[in-house]
Amino acid sequence: MMHKERIWDIKEYNSQMADYLAEELNISPMVTGILLERGLQDAASMRDFLYGSAAPFHDPFLLKDMQRSVERIERALAAGEQITVYGDYDVDGISASSLLYLYLKQRGGRVATYIPQRKSEGYGLNDEALKNIAEKGTTLVITVDCGISGLREVANAPKSLDIIITDHHTVPEVLPPAYAIINAKQRDCGYPFKDLSGVGIAFKLCQALEQREPGRLPEWQGLTELAALGTVADIVPLVGENRELVRRGLKAMETTKLVGLRALIKASGCPETGIASDNIGFGLAPRLNAVGRLEHAQLAVELLVTDDSVKAEKIAAELNRENTLRQEISRQIMEEAEAQLAQEKHIDTAIVLASEGWHQGVIGIVASRLVDKYHLPTILISLNNGVAKGSCRSIPALNLYEAIDAERDLLTQYGGHHQAAGLTLPADKLPEFKRRFREYVAQKLSPEDYLPHQAIDCVLSGSSEISIRDLEQLALLEPCGCENQAPVFAFRQALLHNQRAMGKERNHLQFVLDKGYNSYRGLMWNNADLLPYMFENMVADVAFQPKINVWNNETSVQLQAVSIHQQVTLGDMRQAADDKWRLLLGLAKVHNKVLAYTEDKQSLPAEVLQTAGDYLELASYEEAAGMSKERLLQAEEIVLLDLPAYPLADIMRRLRQQGAKHVTLLFNQPDLQERLQRLALTHPDRDAMMQAYKLVMNALKMRTTVSIKELLSAHAEQISEQAVKIMEELGFIRYNNGIIEKAAIKRCSLEDAPLYVTLQQERERLEHIYKENYRLSQHELLRC
Repeated sequence: MMHKERIWDIKEYNSQMADYLAEELNISPMVTGILLERGLQDAASMRDFLYGSAAPFHDPFLLKDMQRSVERIERALAAGEQITVYGDYDVDGISASSLLYLYLKQRGGRVATYIPQRKSEGYGLNDEALKNIAEKGTTLVITVDCGISGLREVANAPKSLDIIITDHHTVPEVLPPAYAIINAKQRDCGYPFKDLSGVGIAFKLCQALEQREPGRLPEWQGLTELAALGTVADIVPLVGENRELVRRGLKAMETTKLVGLRALIKASGCPETGIASDNIGFGLAPRLNAVGRLEHAQLAVELLVTDDSVKAEKIAAELNRENTLRQEISRQIMEEAEAQLAQEKHIDTAIVLASEGWHQGVIGIVASRLVDKYHLPTILISLNNGVAKGSCRSIPALNLYEAIDAERDLLTQYGGHHQAAGLTLPADKLPEFKRRFREYVAQKLSPEDYLPHQAIDCVLSGSSEISIRDLEQLALLEPCGCENQAPVFAFRQALLHNQRAMGKERNHLQFVLDKGYNSYRGLMWNNADLLPYMFENMVADVAFQPKINVWNNETSVQLQAVSIHQQVTLGDMRQAADDKWRLLLGLAKVHNKVLAYTEDKQSLPAEVLQTAGDYLELASYEEAAGMSKERLLQAEEIVLLDLPAYPLADIMRRLRQQGAKHVTLLFNQPDLQERLQRLALTHPDRDAMMQAYKLVMNALKMRTTVSIKELLSAHAEQISEQAVKIMEELGFIRYNNGIIEKAAIKRCSLEDAPLYVTLQQERERLEHIYKENYRLSQHELLRC
């Protein structure tokens, strides 16, 4: 297969305990079972998780430097100092900047926001920005969602500036010399929850600023809708305080007084009630991100803080346009990245690609898509005037921040966390960085780390169904996201049919799934390339997330598939428009070993062998019967490259018996036509014999003898040596040592030649095999 099949990690829980807890909580055992497998072992903890705790937030003063920060901000507010909130250009930074700005403004502060321009300034603090901020009268800078890696910038900042850093990214060994640093990941920070987002830290700062009486913990819970935006968008774990912030924030969105947020909700098509984390992830966040990626994120902050409804609607419409443009730019960069990968001999270890002109604000999105497709750590780099700026995404097994940190001597700037990061380096150091990064990844990861896994919360047994009531109960698990994923279920031995591609770019997969007496509509995003491996009435195991679908006022359960398993996956490229050599190279590019069965090992084009030789093992169809199971199982993919002269059903049966899991048919219509044309030559029928007779007799008119070598060379597509031998058996010619001479012509029948009769029988047999091998469906081949 062109992609890596997911390994299913099926979770288990005590069903009796789930039933007992379900009765106590008056909810579905399906919900309590999922919570059991996620580590909640009693009714009290489950109740808090599902419905919220009476005291959901930790004391903000447990964060290191919080007291010092609050005292400095209070002095600034009291003295009327100019405060600047310095944020990042992603949704976390945008929402954090907006939240802190609105809070300080509400407190009567003189406050401004500053978001660096992604393309010209890059991530985090920069010298010029701090200088300009100071010149405009600011005396206190509060960073949100950035600053922890700004050692040099803080050290070089104007002396008139006090800088308070609030951040959540990985803490470097040497900290910036800031007035105060609030980051729960600091080694000596005693805050019990370490996974707050940037906006989560800003929210805690506002909570602390709400303390009006010494010793009384603040209970401020304002602007949670902004906290929810950044927390979901930054993909931090939706557990603990993050879960509570998002739960409250989603509810607050329904009645928000923020006119800009209301305008964004309307413009994005997001529902105005029942807003879920998915609505942020796929509707609101992309639009806020788009303006920061393409133009300037300051516009997004203006949207969230404005109280002018006309202005809000105008900006929301602009964000929609920017998002559409971002999608088009993403598509173009994806195509260019794939074109670069097509030039690679093999795609393994890690992907590092660079190009002039790639938009710095979009390459992170494309890097994520490449990780999804190839399950490899990926860095995409935009080159501009000798500077290389990259966005990095990882797979679970690799700590990306540590991998980049190992090459810090080559980098001008970098920052991030386990799964995502950014970096800047001189363009001339890029080849060295690529080599060292790939070496680091190869040393750290084992072959098993490159295999994608899929967690399965529950395999539904027998004819179990998923009902609307089940989904209403499962909604208690919301908000879902990082470390509290929406539950994944699986059906064993489901029947799939009516598969087709859908979507504007025909890149999504749609099918119907039957299980027991129930039928469901299934969708699988960005997986239309699976169609050659699917067929009508195929039986497969399907992992999915169930969703409620409303269409024409009818409510039904829809399955959003995430993984499809078959006992044997049989890919059918017999009707593919692509050249089979291109398909073979594509398979060899992503698999470490492809076993290709062929009629003639010498027939492969030299460029194919040169490109894929290290990852391609060739075997003749004659070798298939005697091939050891061990040798066969070493191959990640088995390919039938040529149309075999043996029954394909027998070959497939033997491969299945030997344990083959992935087989692809690459022979095609031109192969069938070539085989039939060759048969017409090597196994001549009556018309072919008449043509051969005329050619030989015409040649013998000119001279008494003719060389078979010369005759075949002159008429290679019209006559074969078999035809000459048939003529010899009939007594028309004498044929010895490659020389033909005329004999006595007598009246006879072609059937008087034993070779003709044998060849006709052989031709009929081979024609039947070739046509059947081309005709047999995947369903028939897997059933044999």
